[in-house]
Order: sequence, then C-alpha cells, then structure tokens
Amino acid sequence: MDKLTKESKSAIRWLQTEFDLKLDLLAQLGGHSVPRTHRSSGKLPPGFEIVQALSKKLKDISSKDSNLVQIMLNSEVVDIELDNQGHVTGVVYMDENGNRKIMKSHHVVFCSGGFGYSKEMLKEYSPNLIHLPTTNGKQTTGDGQKILSKLGAELIDMDQVQVHPTGFIDPNDRENNWKFLAAEALRGLGGILLHPTTGRRFTNELSTRDTVTMEIQSKCPKNDNRALLVMSDKVYENYTNNINFYMSKNLIKKASINDLIRQYDLQTTASELVTELKSYSDVNTKDTFDRPLIINAFDKDISTESTVYVGEVTPVVHFTMGGVKINEKSQVIKKNSESVLSNGIFAAGEVSGGVHGANRLGGSSLLECVVFGKTAADNIAKLY
Repeated sequence: MDKLTKESKSAIRWLQTEFDLKLDLLAQLGGHSVPRTHRSSGKLPPGFEIVQALSKKLKDISSKDSNLVQIMLNSEVVDIELDNQGHVTGVVYMDENGNRKIMKSHHVVFCSGGFGYSKEMLKEYSPNLIHLPTTNGKQTTGDGQKILSKLGAELIDMDQVQVHPTGFIDPNDRENNWKFLAAEALRGLGGILLHPTTGRRFTNELSTRDTVTMEIQSKCPKNDNRALLVMSDKVYENYTNNINFYMSKNLIKKASINDLIRQYDLQTTASELVTELKSYSDVNTKDTFDRPLIINAFDKDISTESTVYVGEVTPVVHFTMGGVKINEKSQVIKKNSESVLSNGIFAAGEVSGGVHGANRLGGSSLLECVVFGKTAADNIAKLY
C-alpha cells in the first residue's frame, strides 16, 4: 500500500503523457476523505479507456514488428518452464487448436486477475459468499494463482473477498449470476440508496463498501436482497455518458416520483418520498446518516411529478484481495520465505495479494495494475 500511494501520482501522469488520456475529473467514493478517483471527461469509463489505450499501443507495435510483440488470443497458459536452478525458460500453453506449446522466455508477468467467478475457489476460501452473484467475467477463475501456487508461490489473504454493495439487477434477467457493476461514482456524485419497501434512506451511501453491503444485507429484505439507487437530474448532468449507457441496458430508468412509487410498489406516498429527498438535499442540516459529501442533490422545488433516475442494486462478489505475495519489485515470493520464487516471475493486479488489506477502496484496482505492472516492466527492462 505504501508503494501504491507513493507512486499513484506518477502512474496517473504516465497514463496522461504516454497514452494521451485526460483523467481530468475527480470523484469522492466510499471511504474517501477527499475526491481522489480519476476519470476522463470523455465518453468512456476509466477501466475501458485505459485497457483500450494500452491494447492499441501493443497492437500497433505488433503490427510493425511481430517479433517484438506477439498477441495470441484463445490460448491458455498452463505452466511455467523452469531449469534446475529455478530460472524461467519458457511459458507452457495450449494454443487455440489444443496443442501444447512452449514460448521461450526468461521472464513472465502474471496479470491474470482474481477468482471472483470461480464457485470452486470461493467455496474453498470464502464459502459464505458462494450464494452471491458476481461482477466478474467467466475468465476470472484464479488460473494464475493456481499455477503459481503449484510452482511454490506464497498465497496470502485468500479469504479476503470484497463484496461490492451495488451490482445492477437486470429487470429482464433478475436471476442471472453475473451483474453489471453500478459504479461507485453514481453514489459519489450524489446518488442515494432507498429501502425497496419503505422508500426511505437507511445508510450513509459513502461508507466503505463492506459497511454499505452489511447495511443492505441486514436492513433490506433478505429473501430479495436489494435496494433502489436513486439519482437527481444533476447527477445525470455530471455522469451523462455512463448513465446513458446504463439506460441503454435497461439498468437505469427515468421516472417521476409518482411512477417510482407505483413501479416499485413502495409502501409510502409520493409526498412522503418528496419530503425524504428534500431532507437529504438540505445542506443546512446535519445528514441523518452522517454522509460526508452531499453534491448534485435534488432540487429544492422537487415535486411528485419531478423526474429522477433509478436502478435496482444488490450486493455482488467484486474483487479478491488475496493472491500471490509479491515484493516492491513485483516479484513473486516463495512460500514460507522472504526470497523470490524466481528472478523471472512477476505479478501485477488482482492475481497478487496483500496490497489492499481486507477491504479495497474504490479507484485503487486500476491504479494497482498500472503501478505494479509498470514496476515489473521497468525491472525486466533493466536486465537488457
């Protein structure tokens, strides 16, 4: 964490200068004391924007010199080849035709992600979460952790799995185990959470993710564990492209207060909900739940015919804090030792563990990938 925080500024600057990314806007997310999470003022969400820019750069290099960069899709890494001294000699993989092959190399960087989609690994390390849906794609099955553990790497904090409080419920596919993440910026920029029965706020929406999750799980219906994420026109104005995307997927709807009451069968009146929204928006009074930042609130003249933006959300398995232990050079550490597994084996991102402790703050996972991925590359480059 010390390395992550100290090198965060230079990591942002690197993305801005080397890849011409704006990253010019800041948001205050759950658990933050100040706005600290960067995003660009363009149409793309930060994760997609960063991956797209880096991927394009690699593809450009590959097209100019395929010997320098080879991109092999539909291939699965299954092992790392080591010599008798423990030095990396190659990467063993299955190609798209199922043939076992070896790519010769003296260095390998694991960036294979977490294991949030694997019910098998969740059952082993955090069995109380296997009933929850996930924001993780089918590729996040802990393959990197398994390979490195087999080689003798230390696995740490494997039971520390983060549940994000807000994954969208698709009204057309409510039972789908995969949920689209309702970005924390939706709450950071002013969105609030309402109880799906009473239509009342029940928590500080900008508490840490574990706290907001616990509040939803303990205070909202347990047999249909969800909450309503409600946002003002001002939130929409500040997050237009993202909300438009969510609306295109039918995850967020625009509705009047009256329609909101009817559509979600809330046990309150439209007038009472208006009073609730006005109370939240009054910056001259202390917030009932001690929310530290109230911006883009509802208009003071809000009425039962005023429109808001609303989506249904539920807690979801989102991020695995555990993984292989690494040092500040991004080298993988050997089990029961402080020495490296091999001088040529590195790891960055969610495949590694120990960076975030028990509860990751929003905005730090992409940062982790950049800081430790760049560190691994810099340390490999020094050898040439």
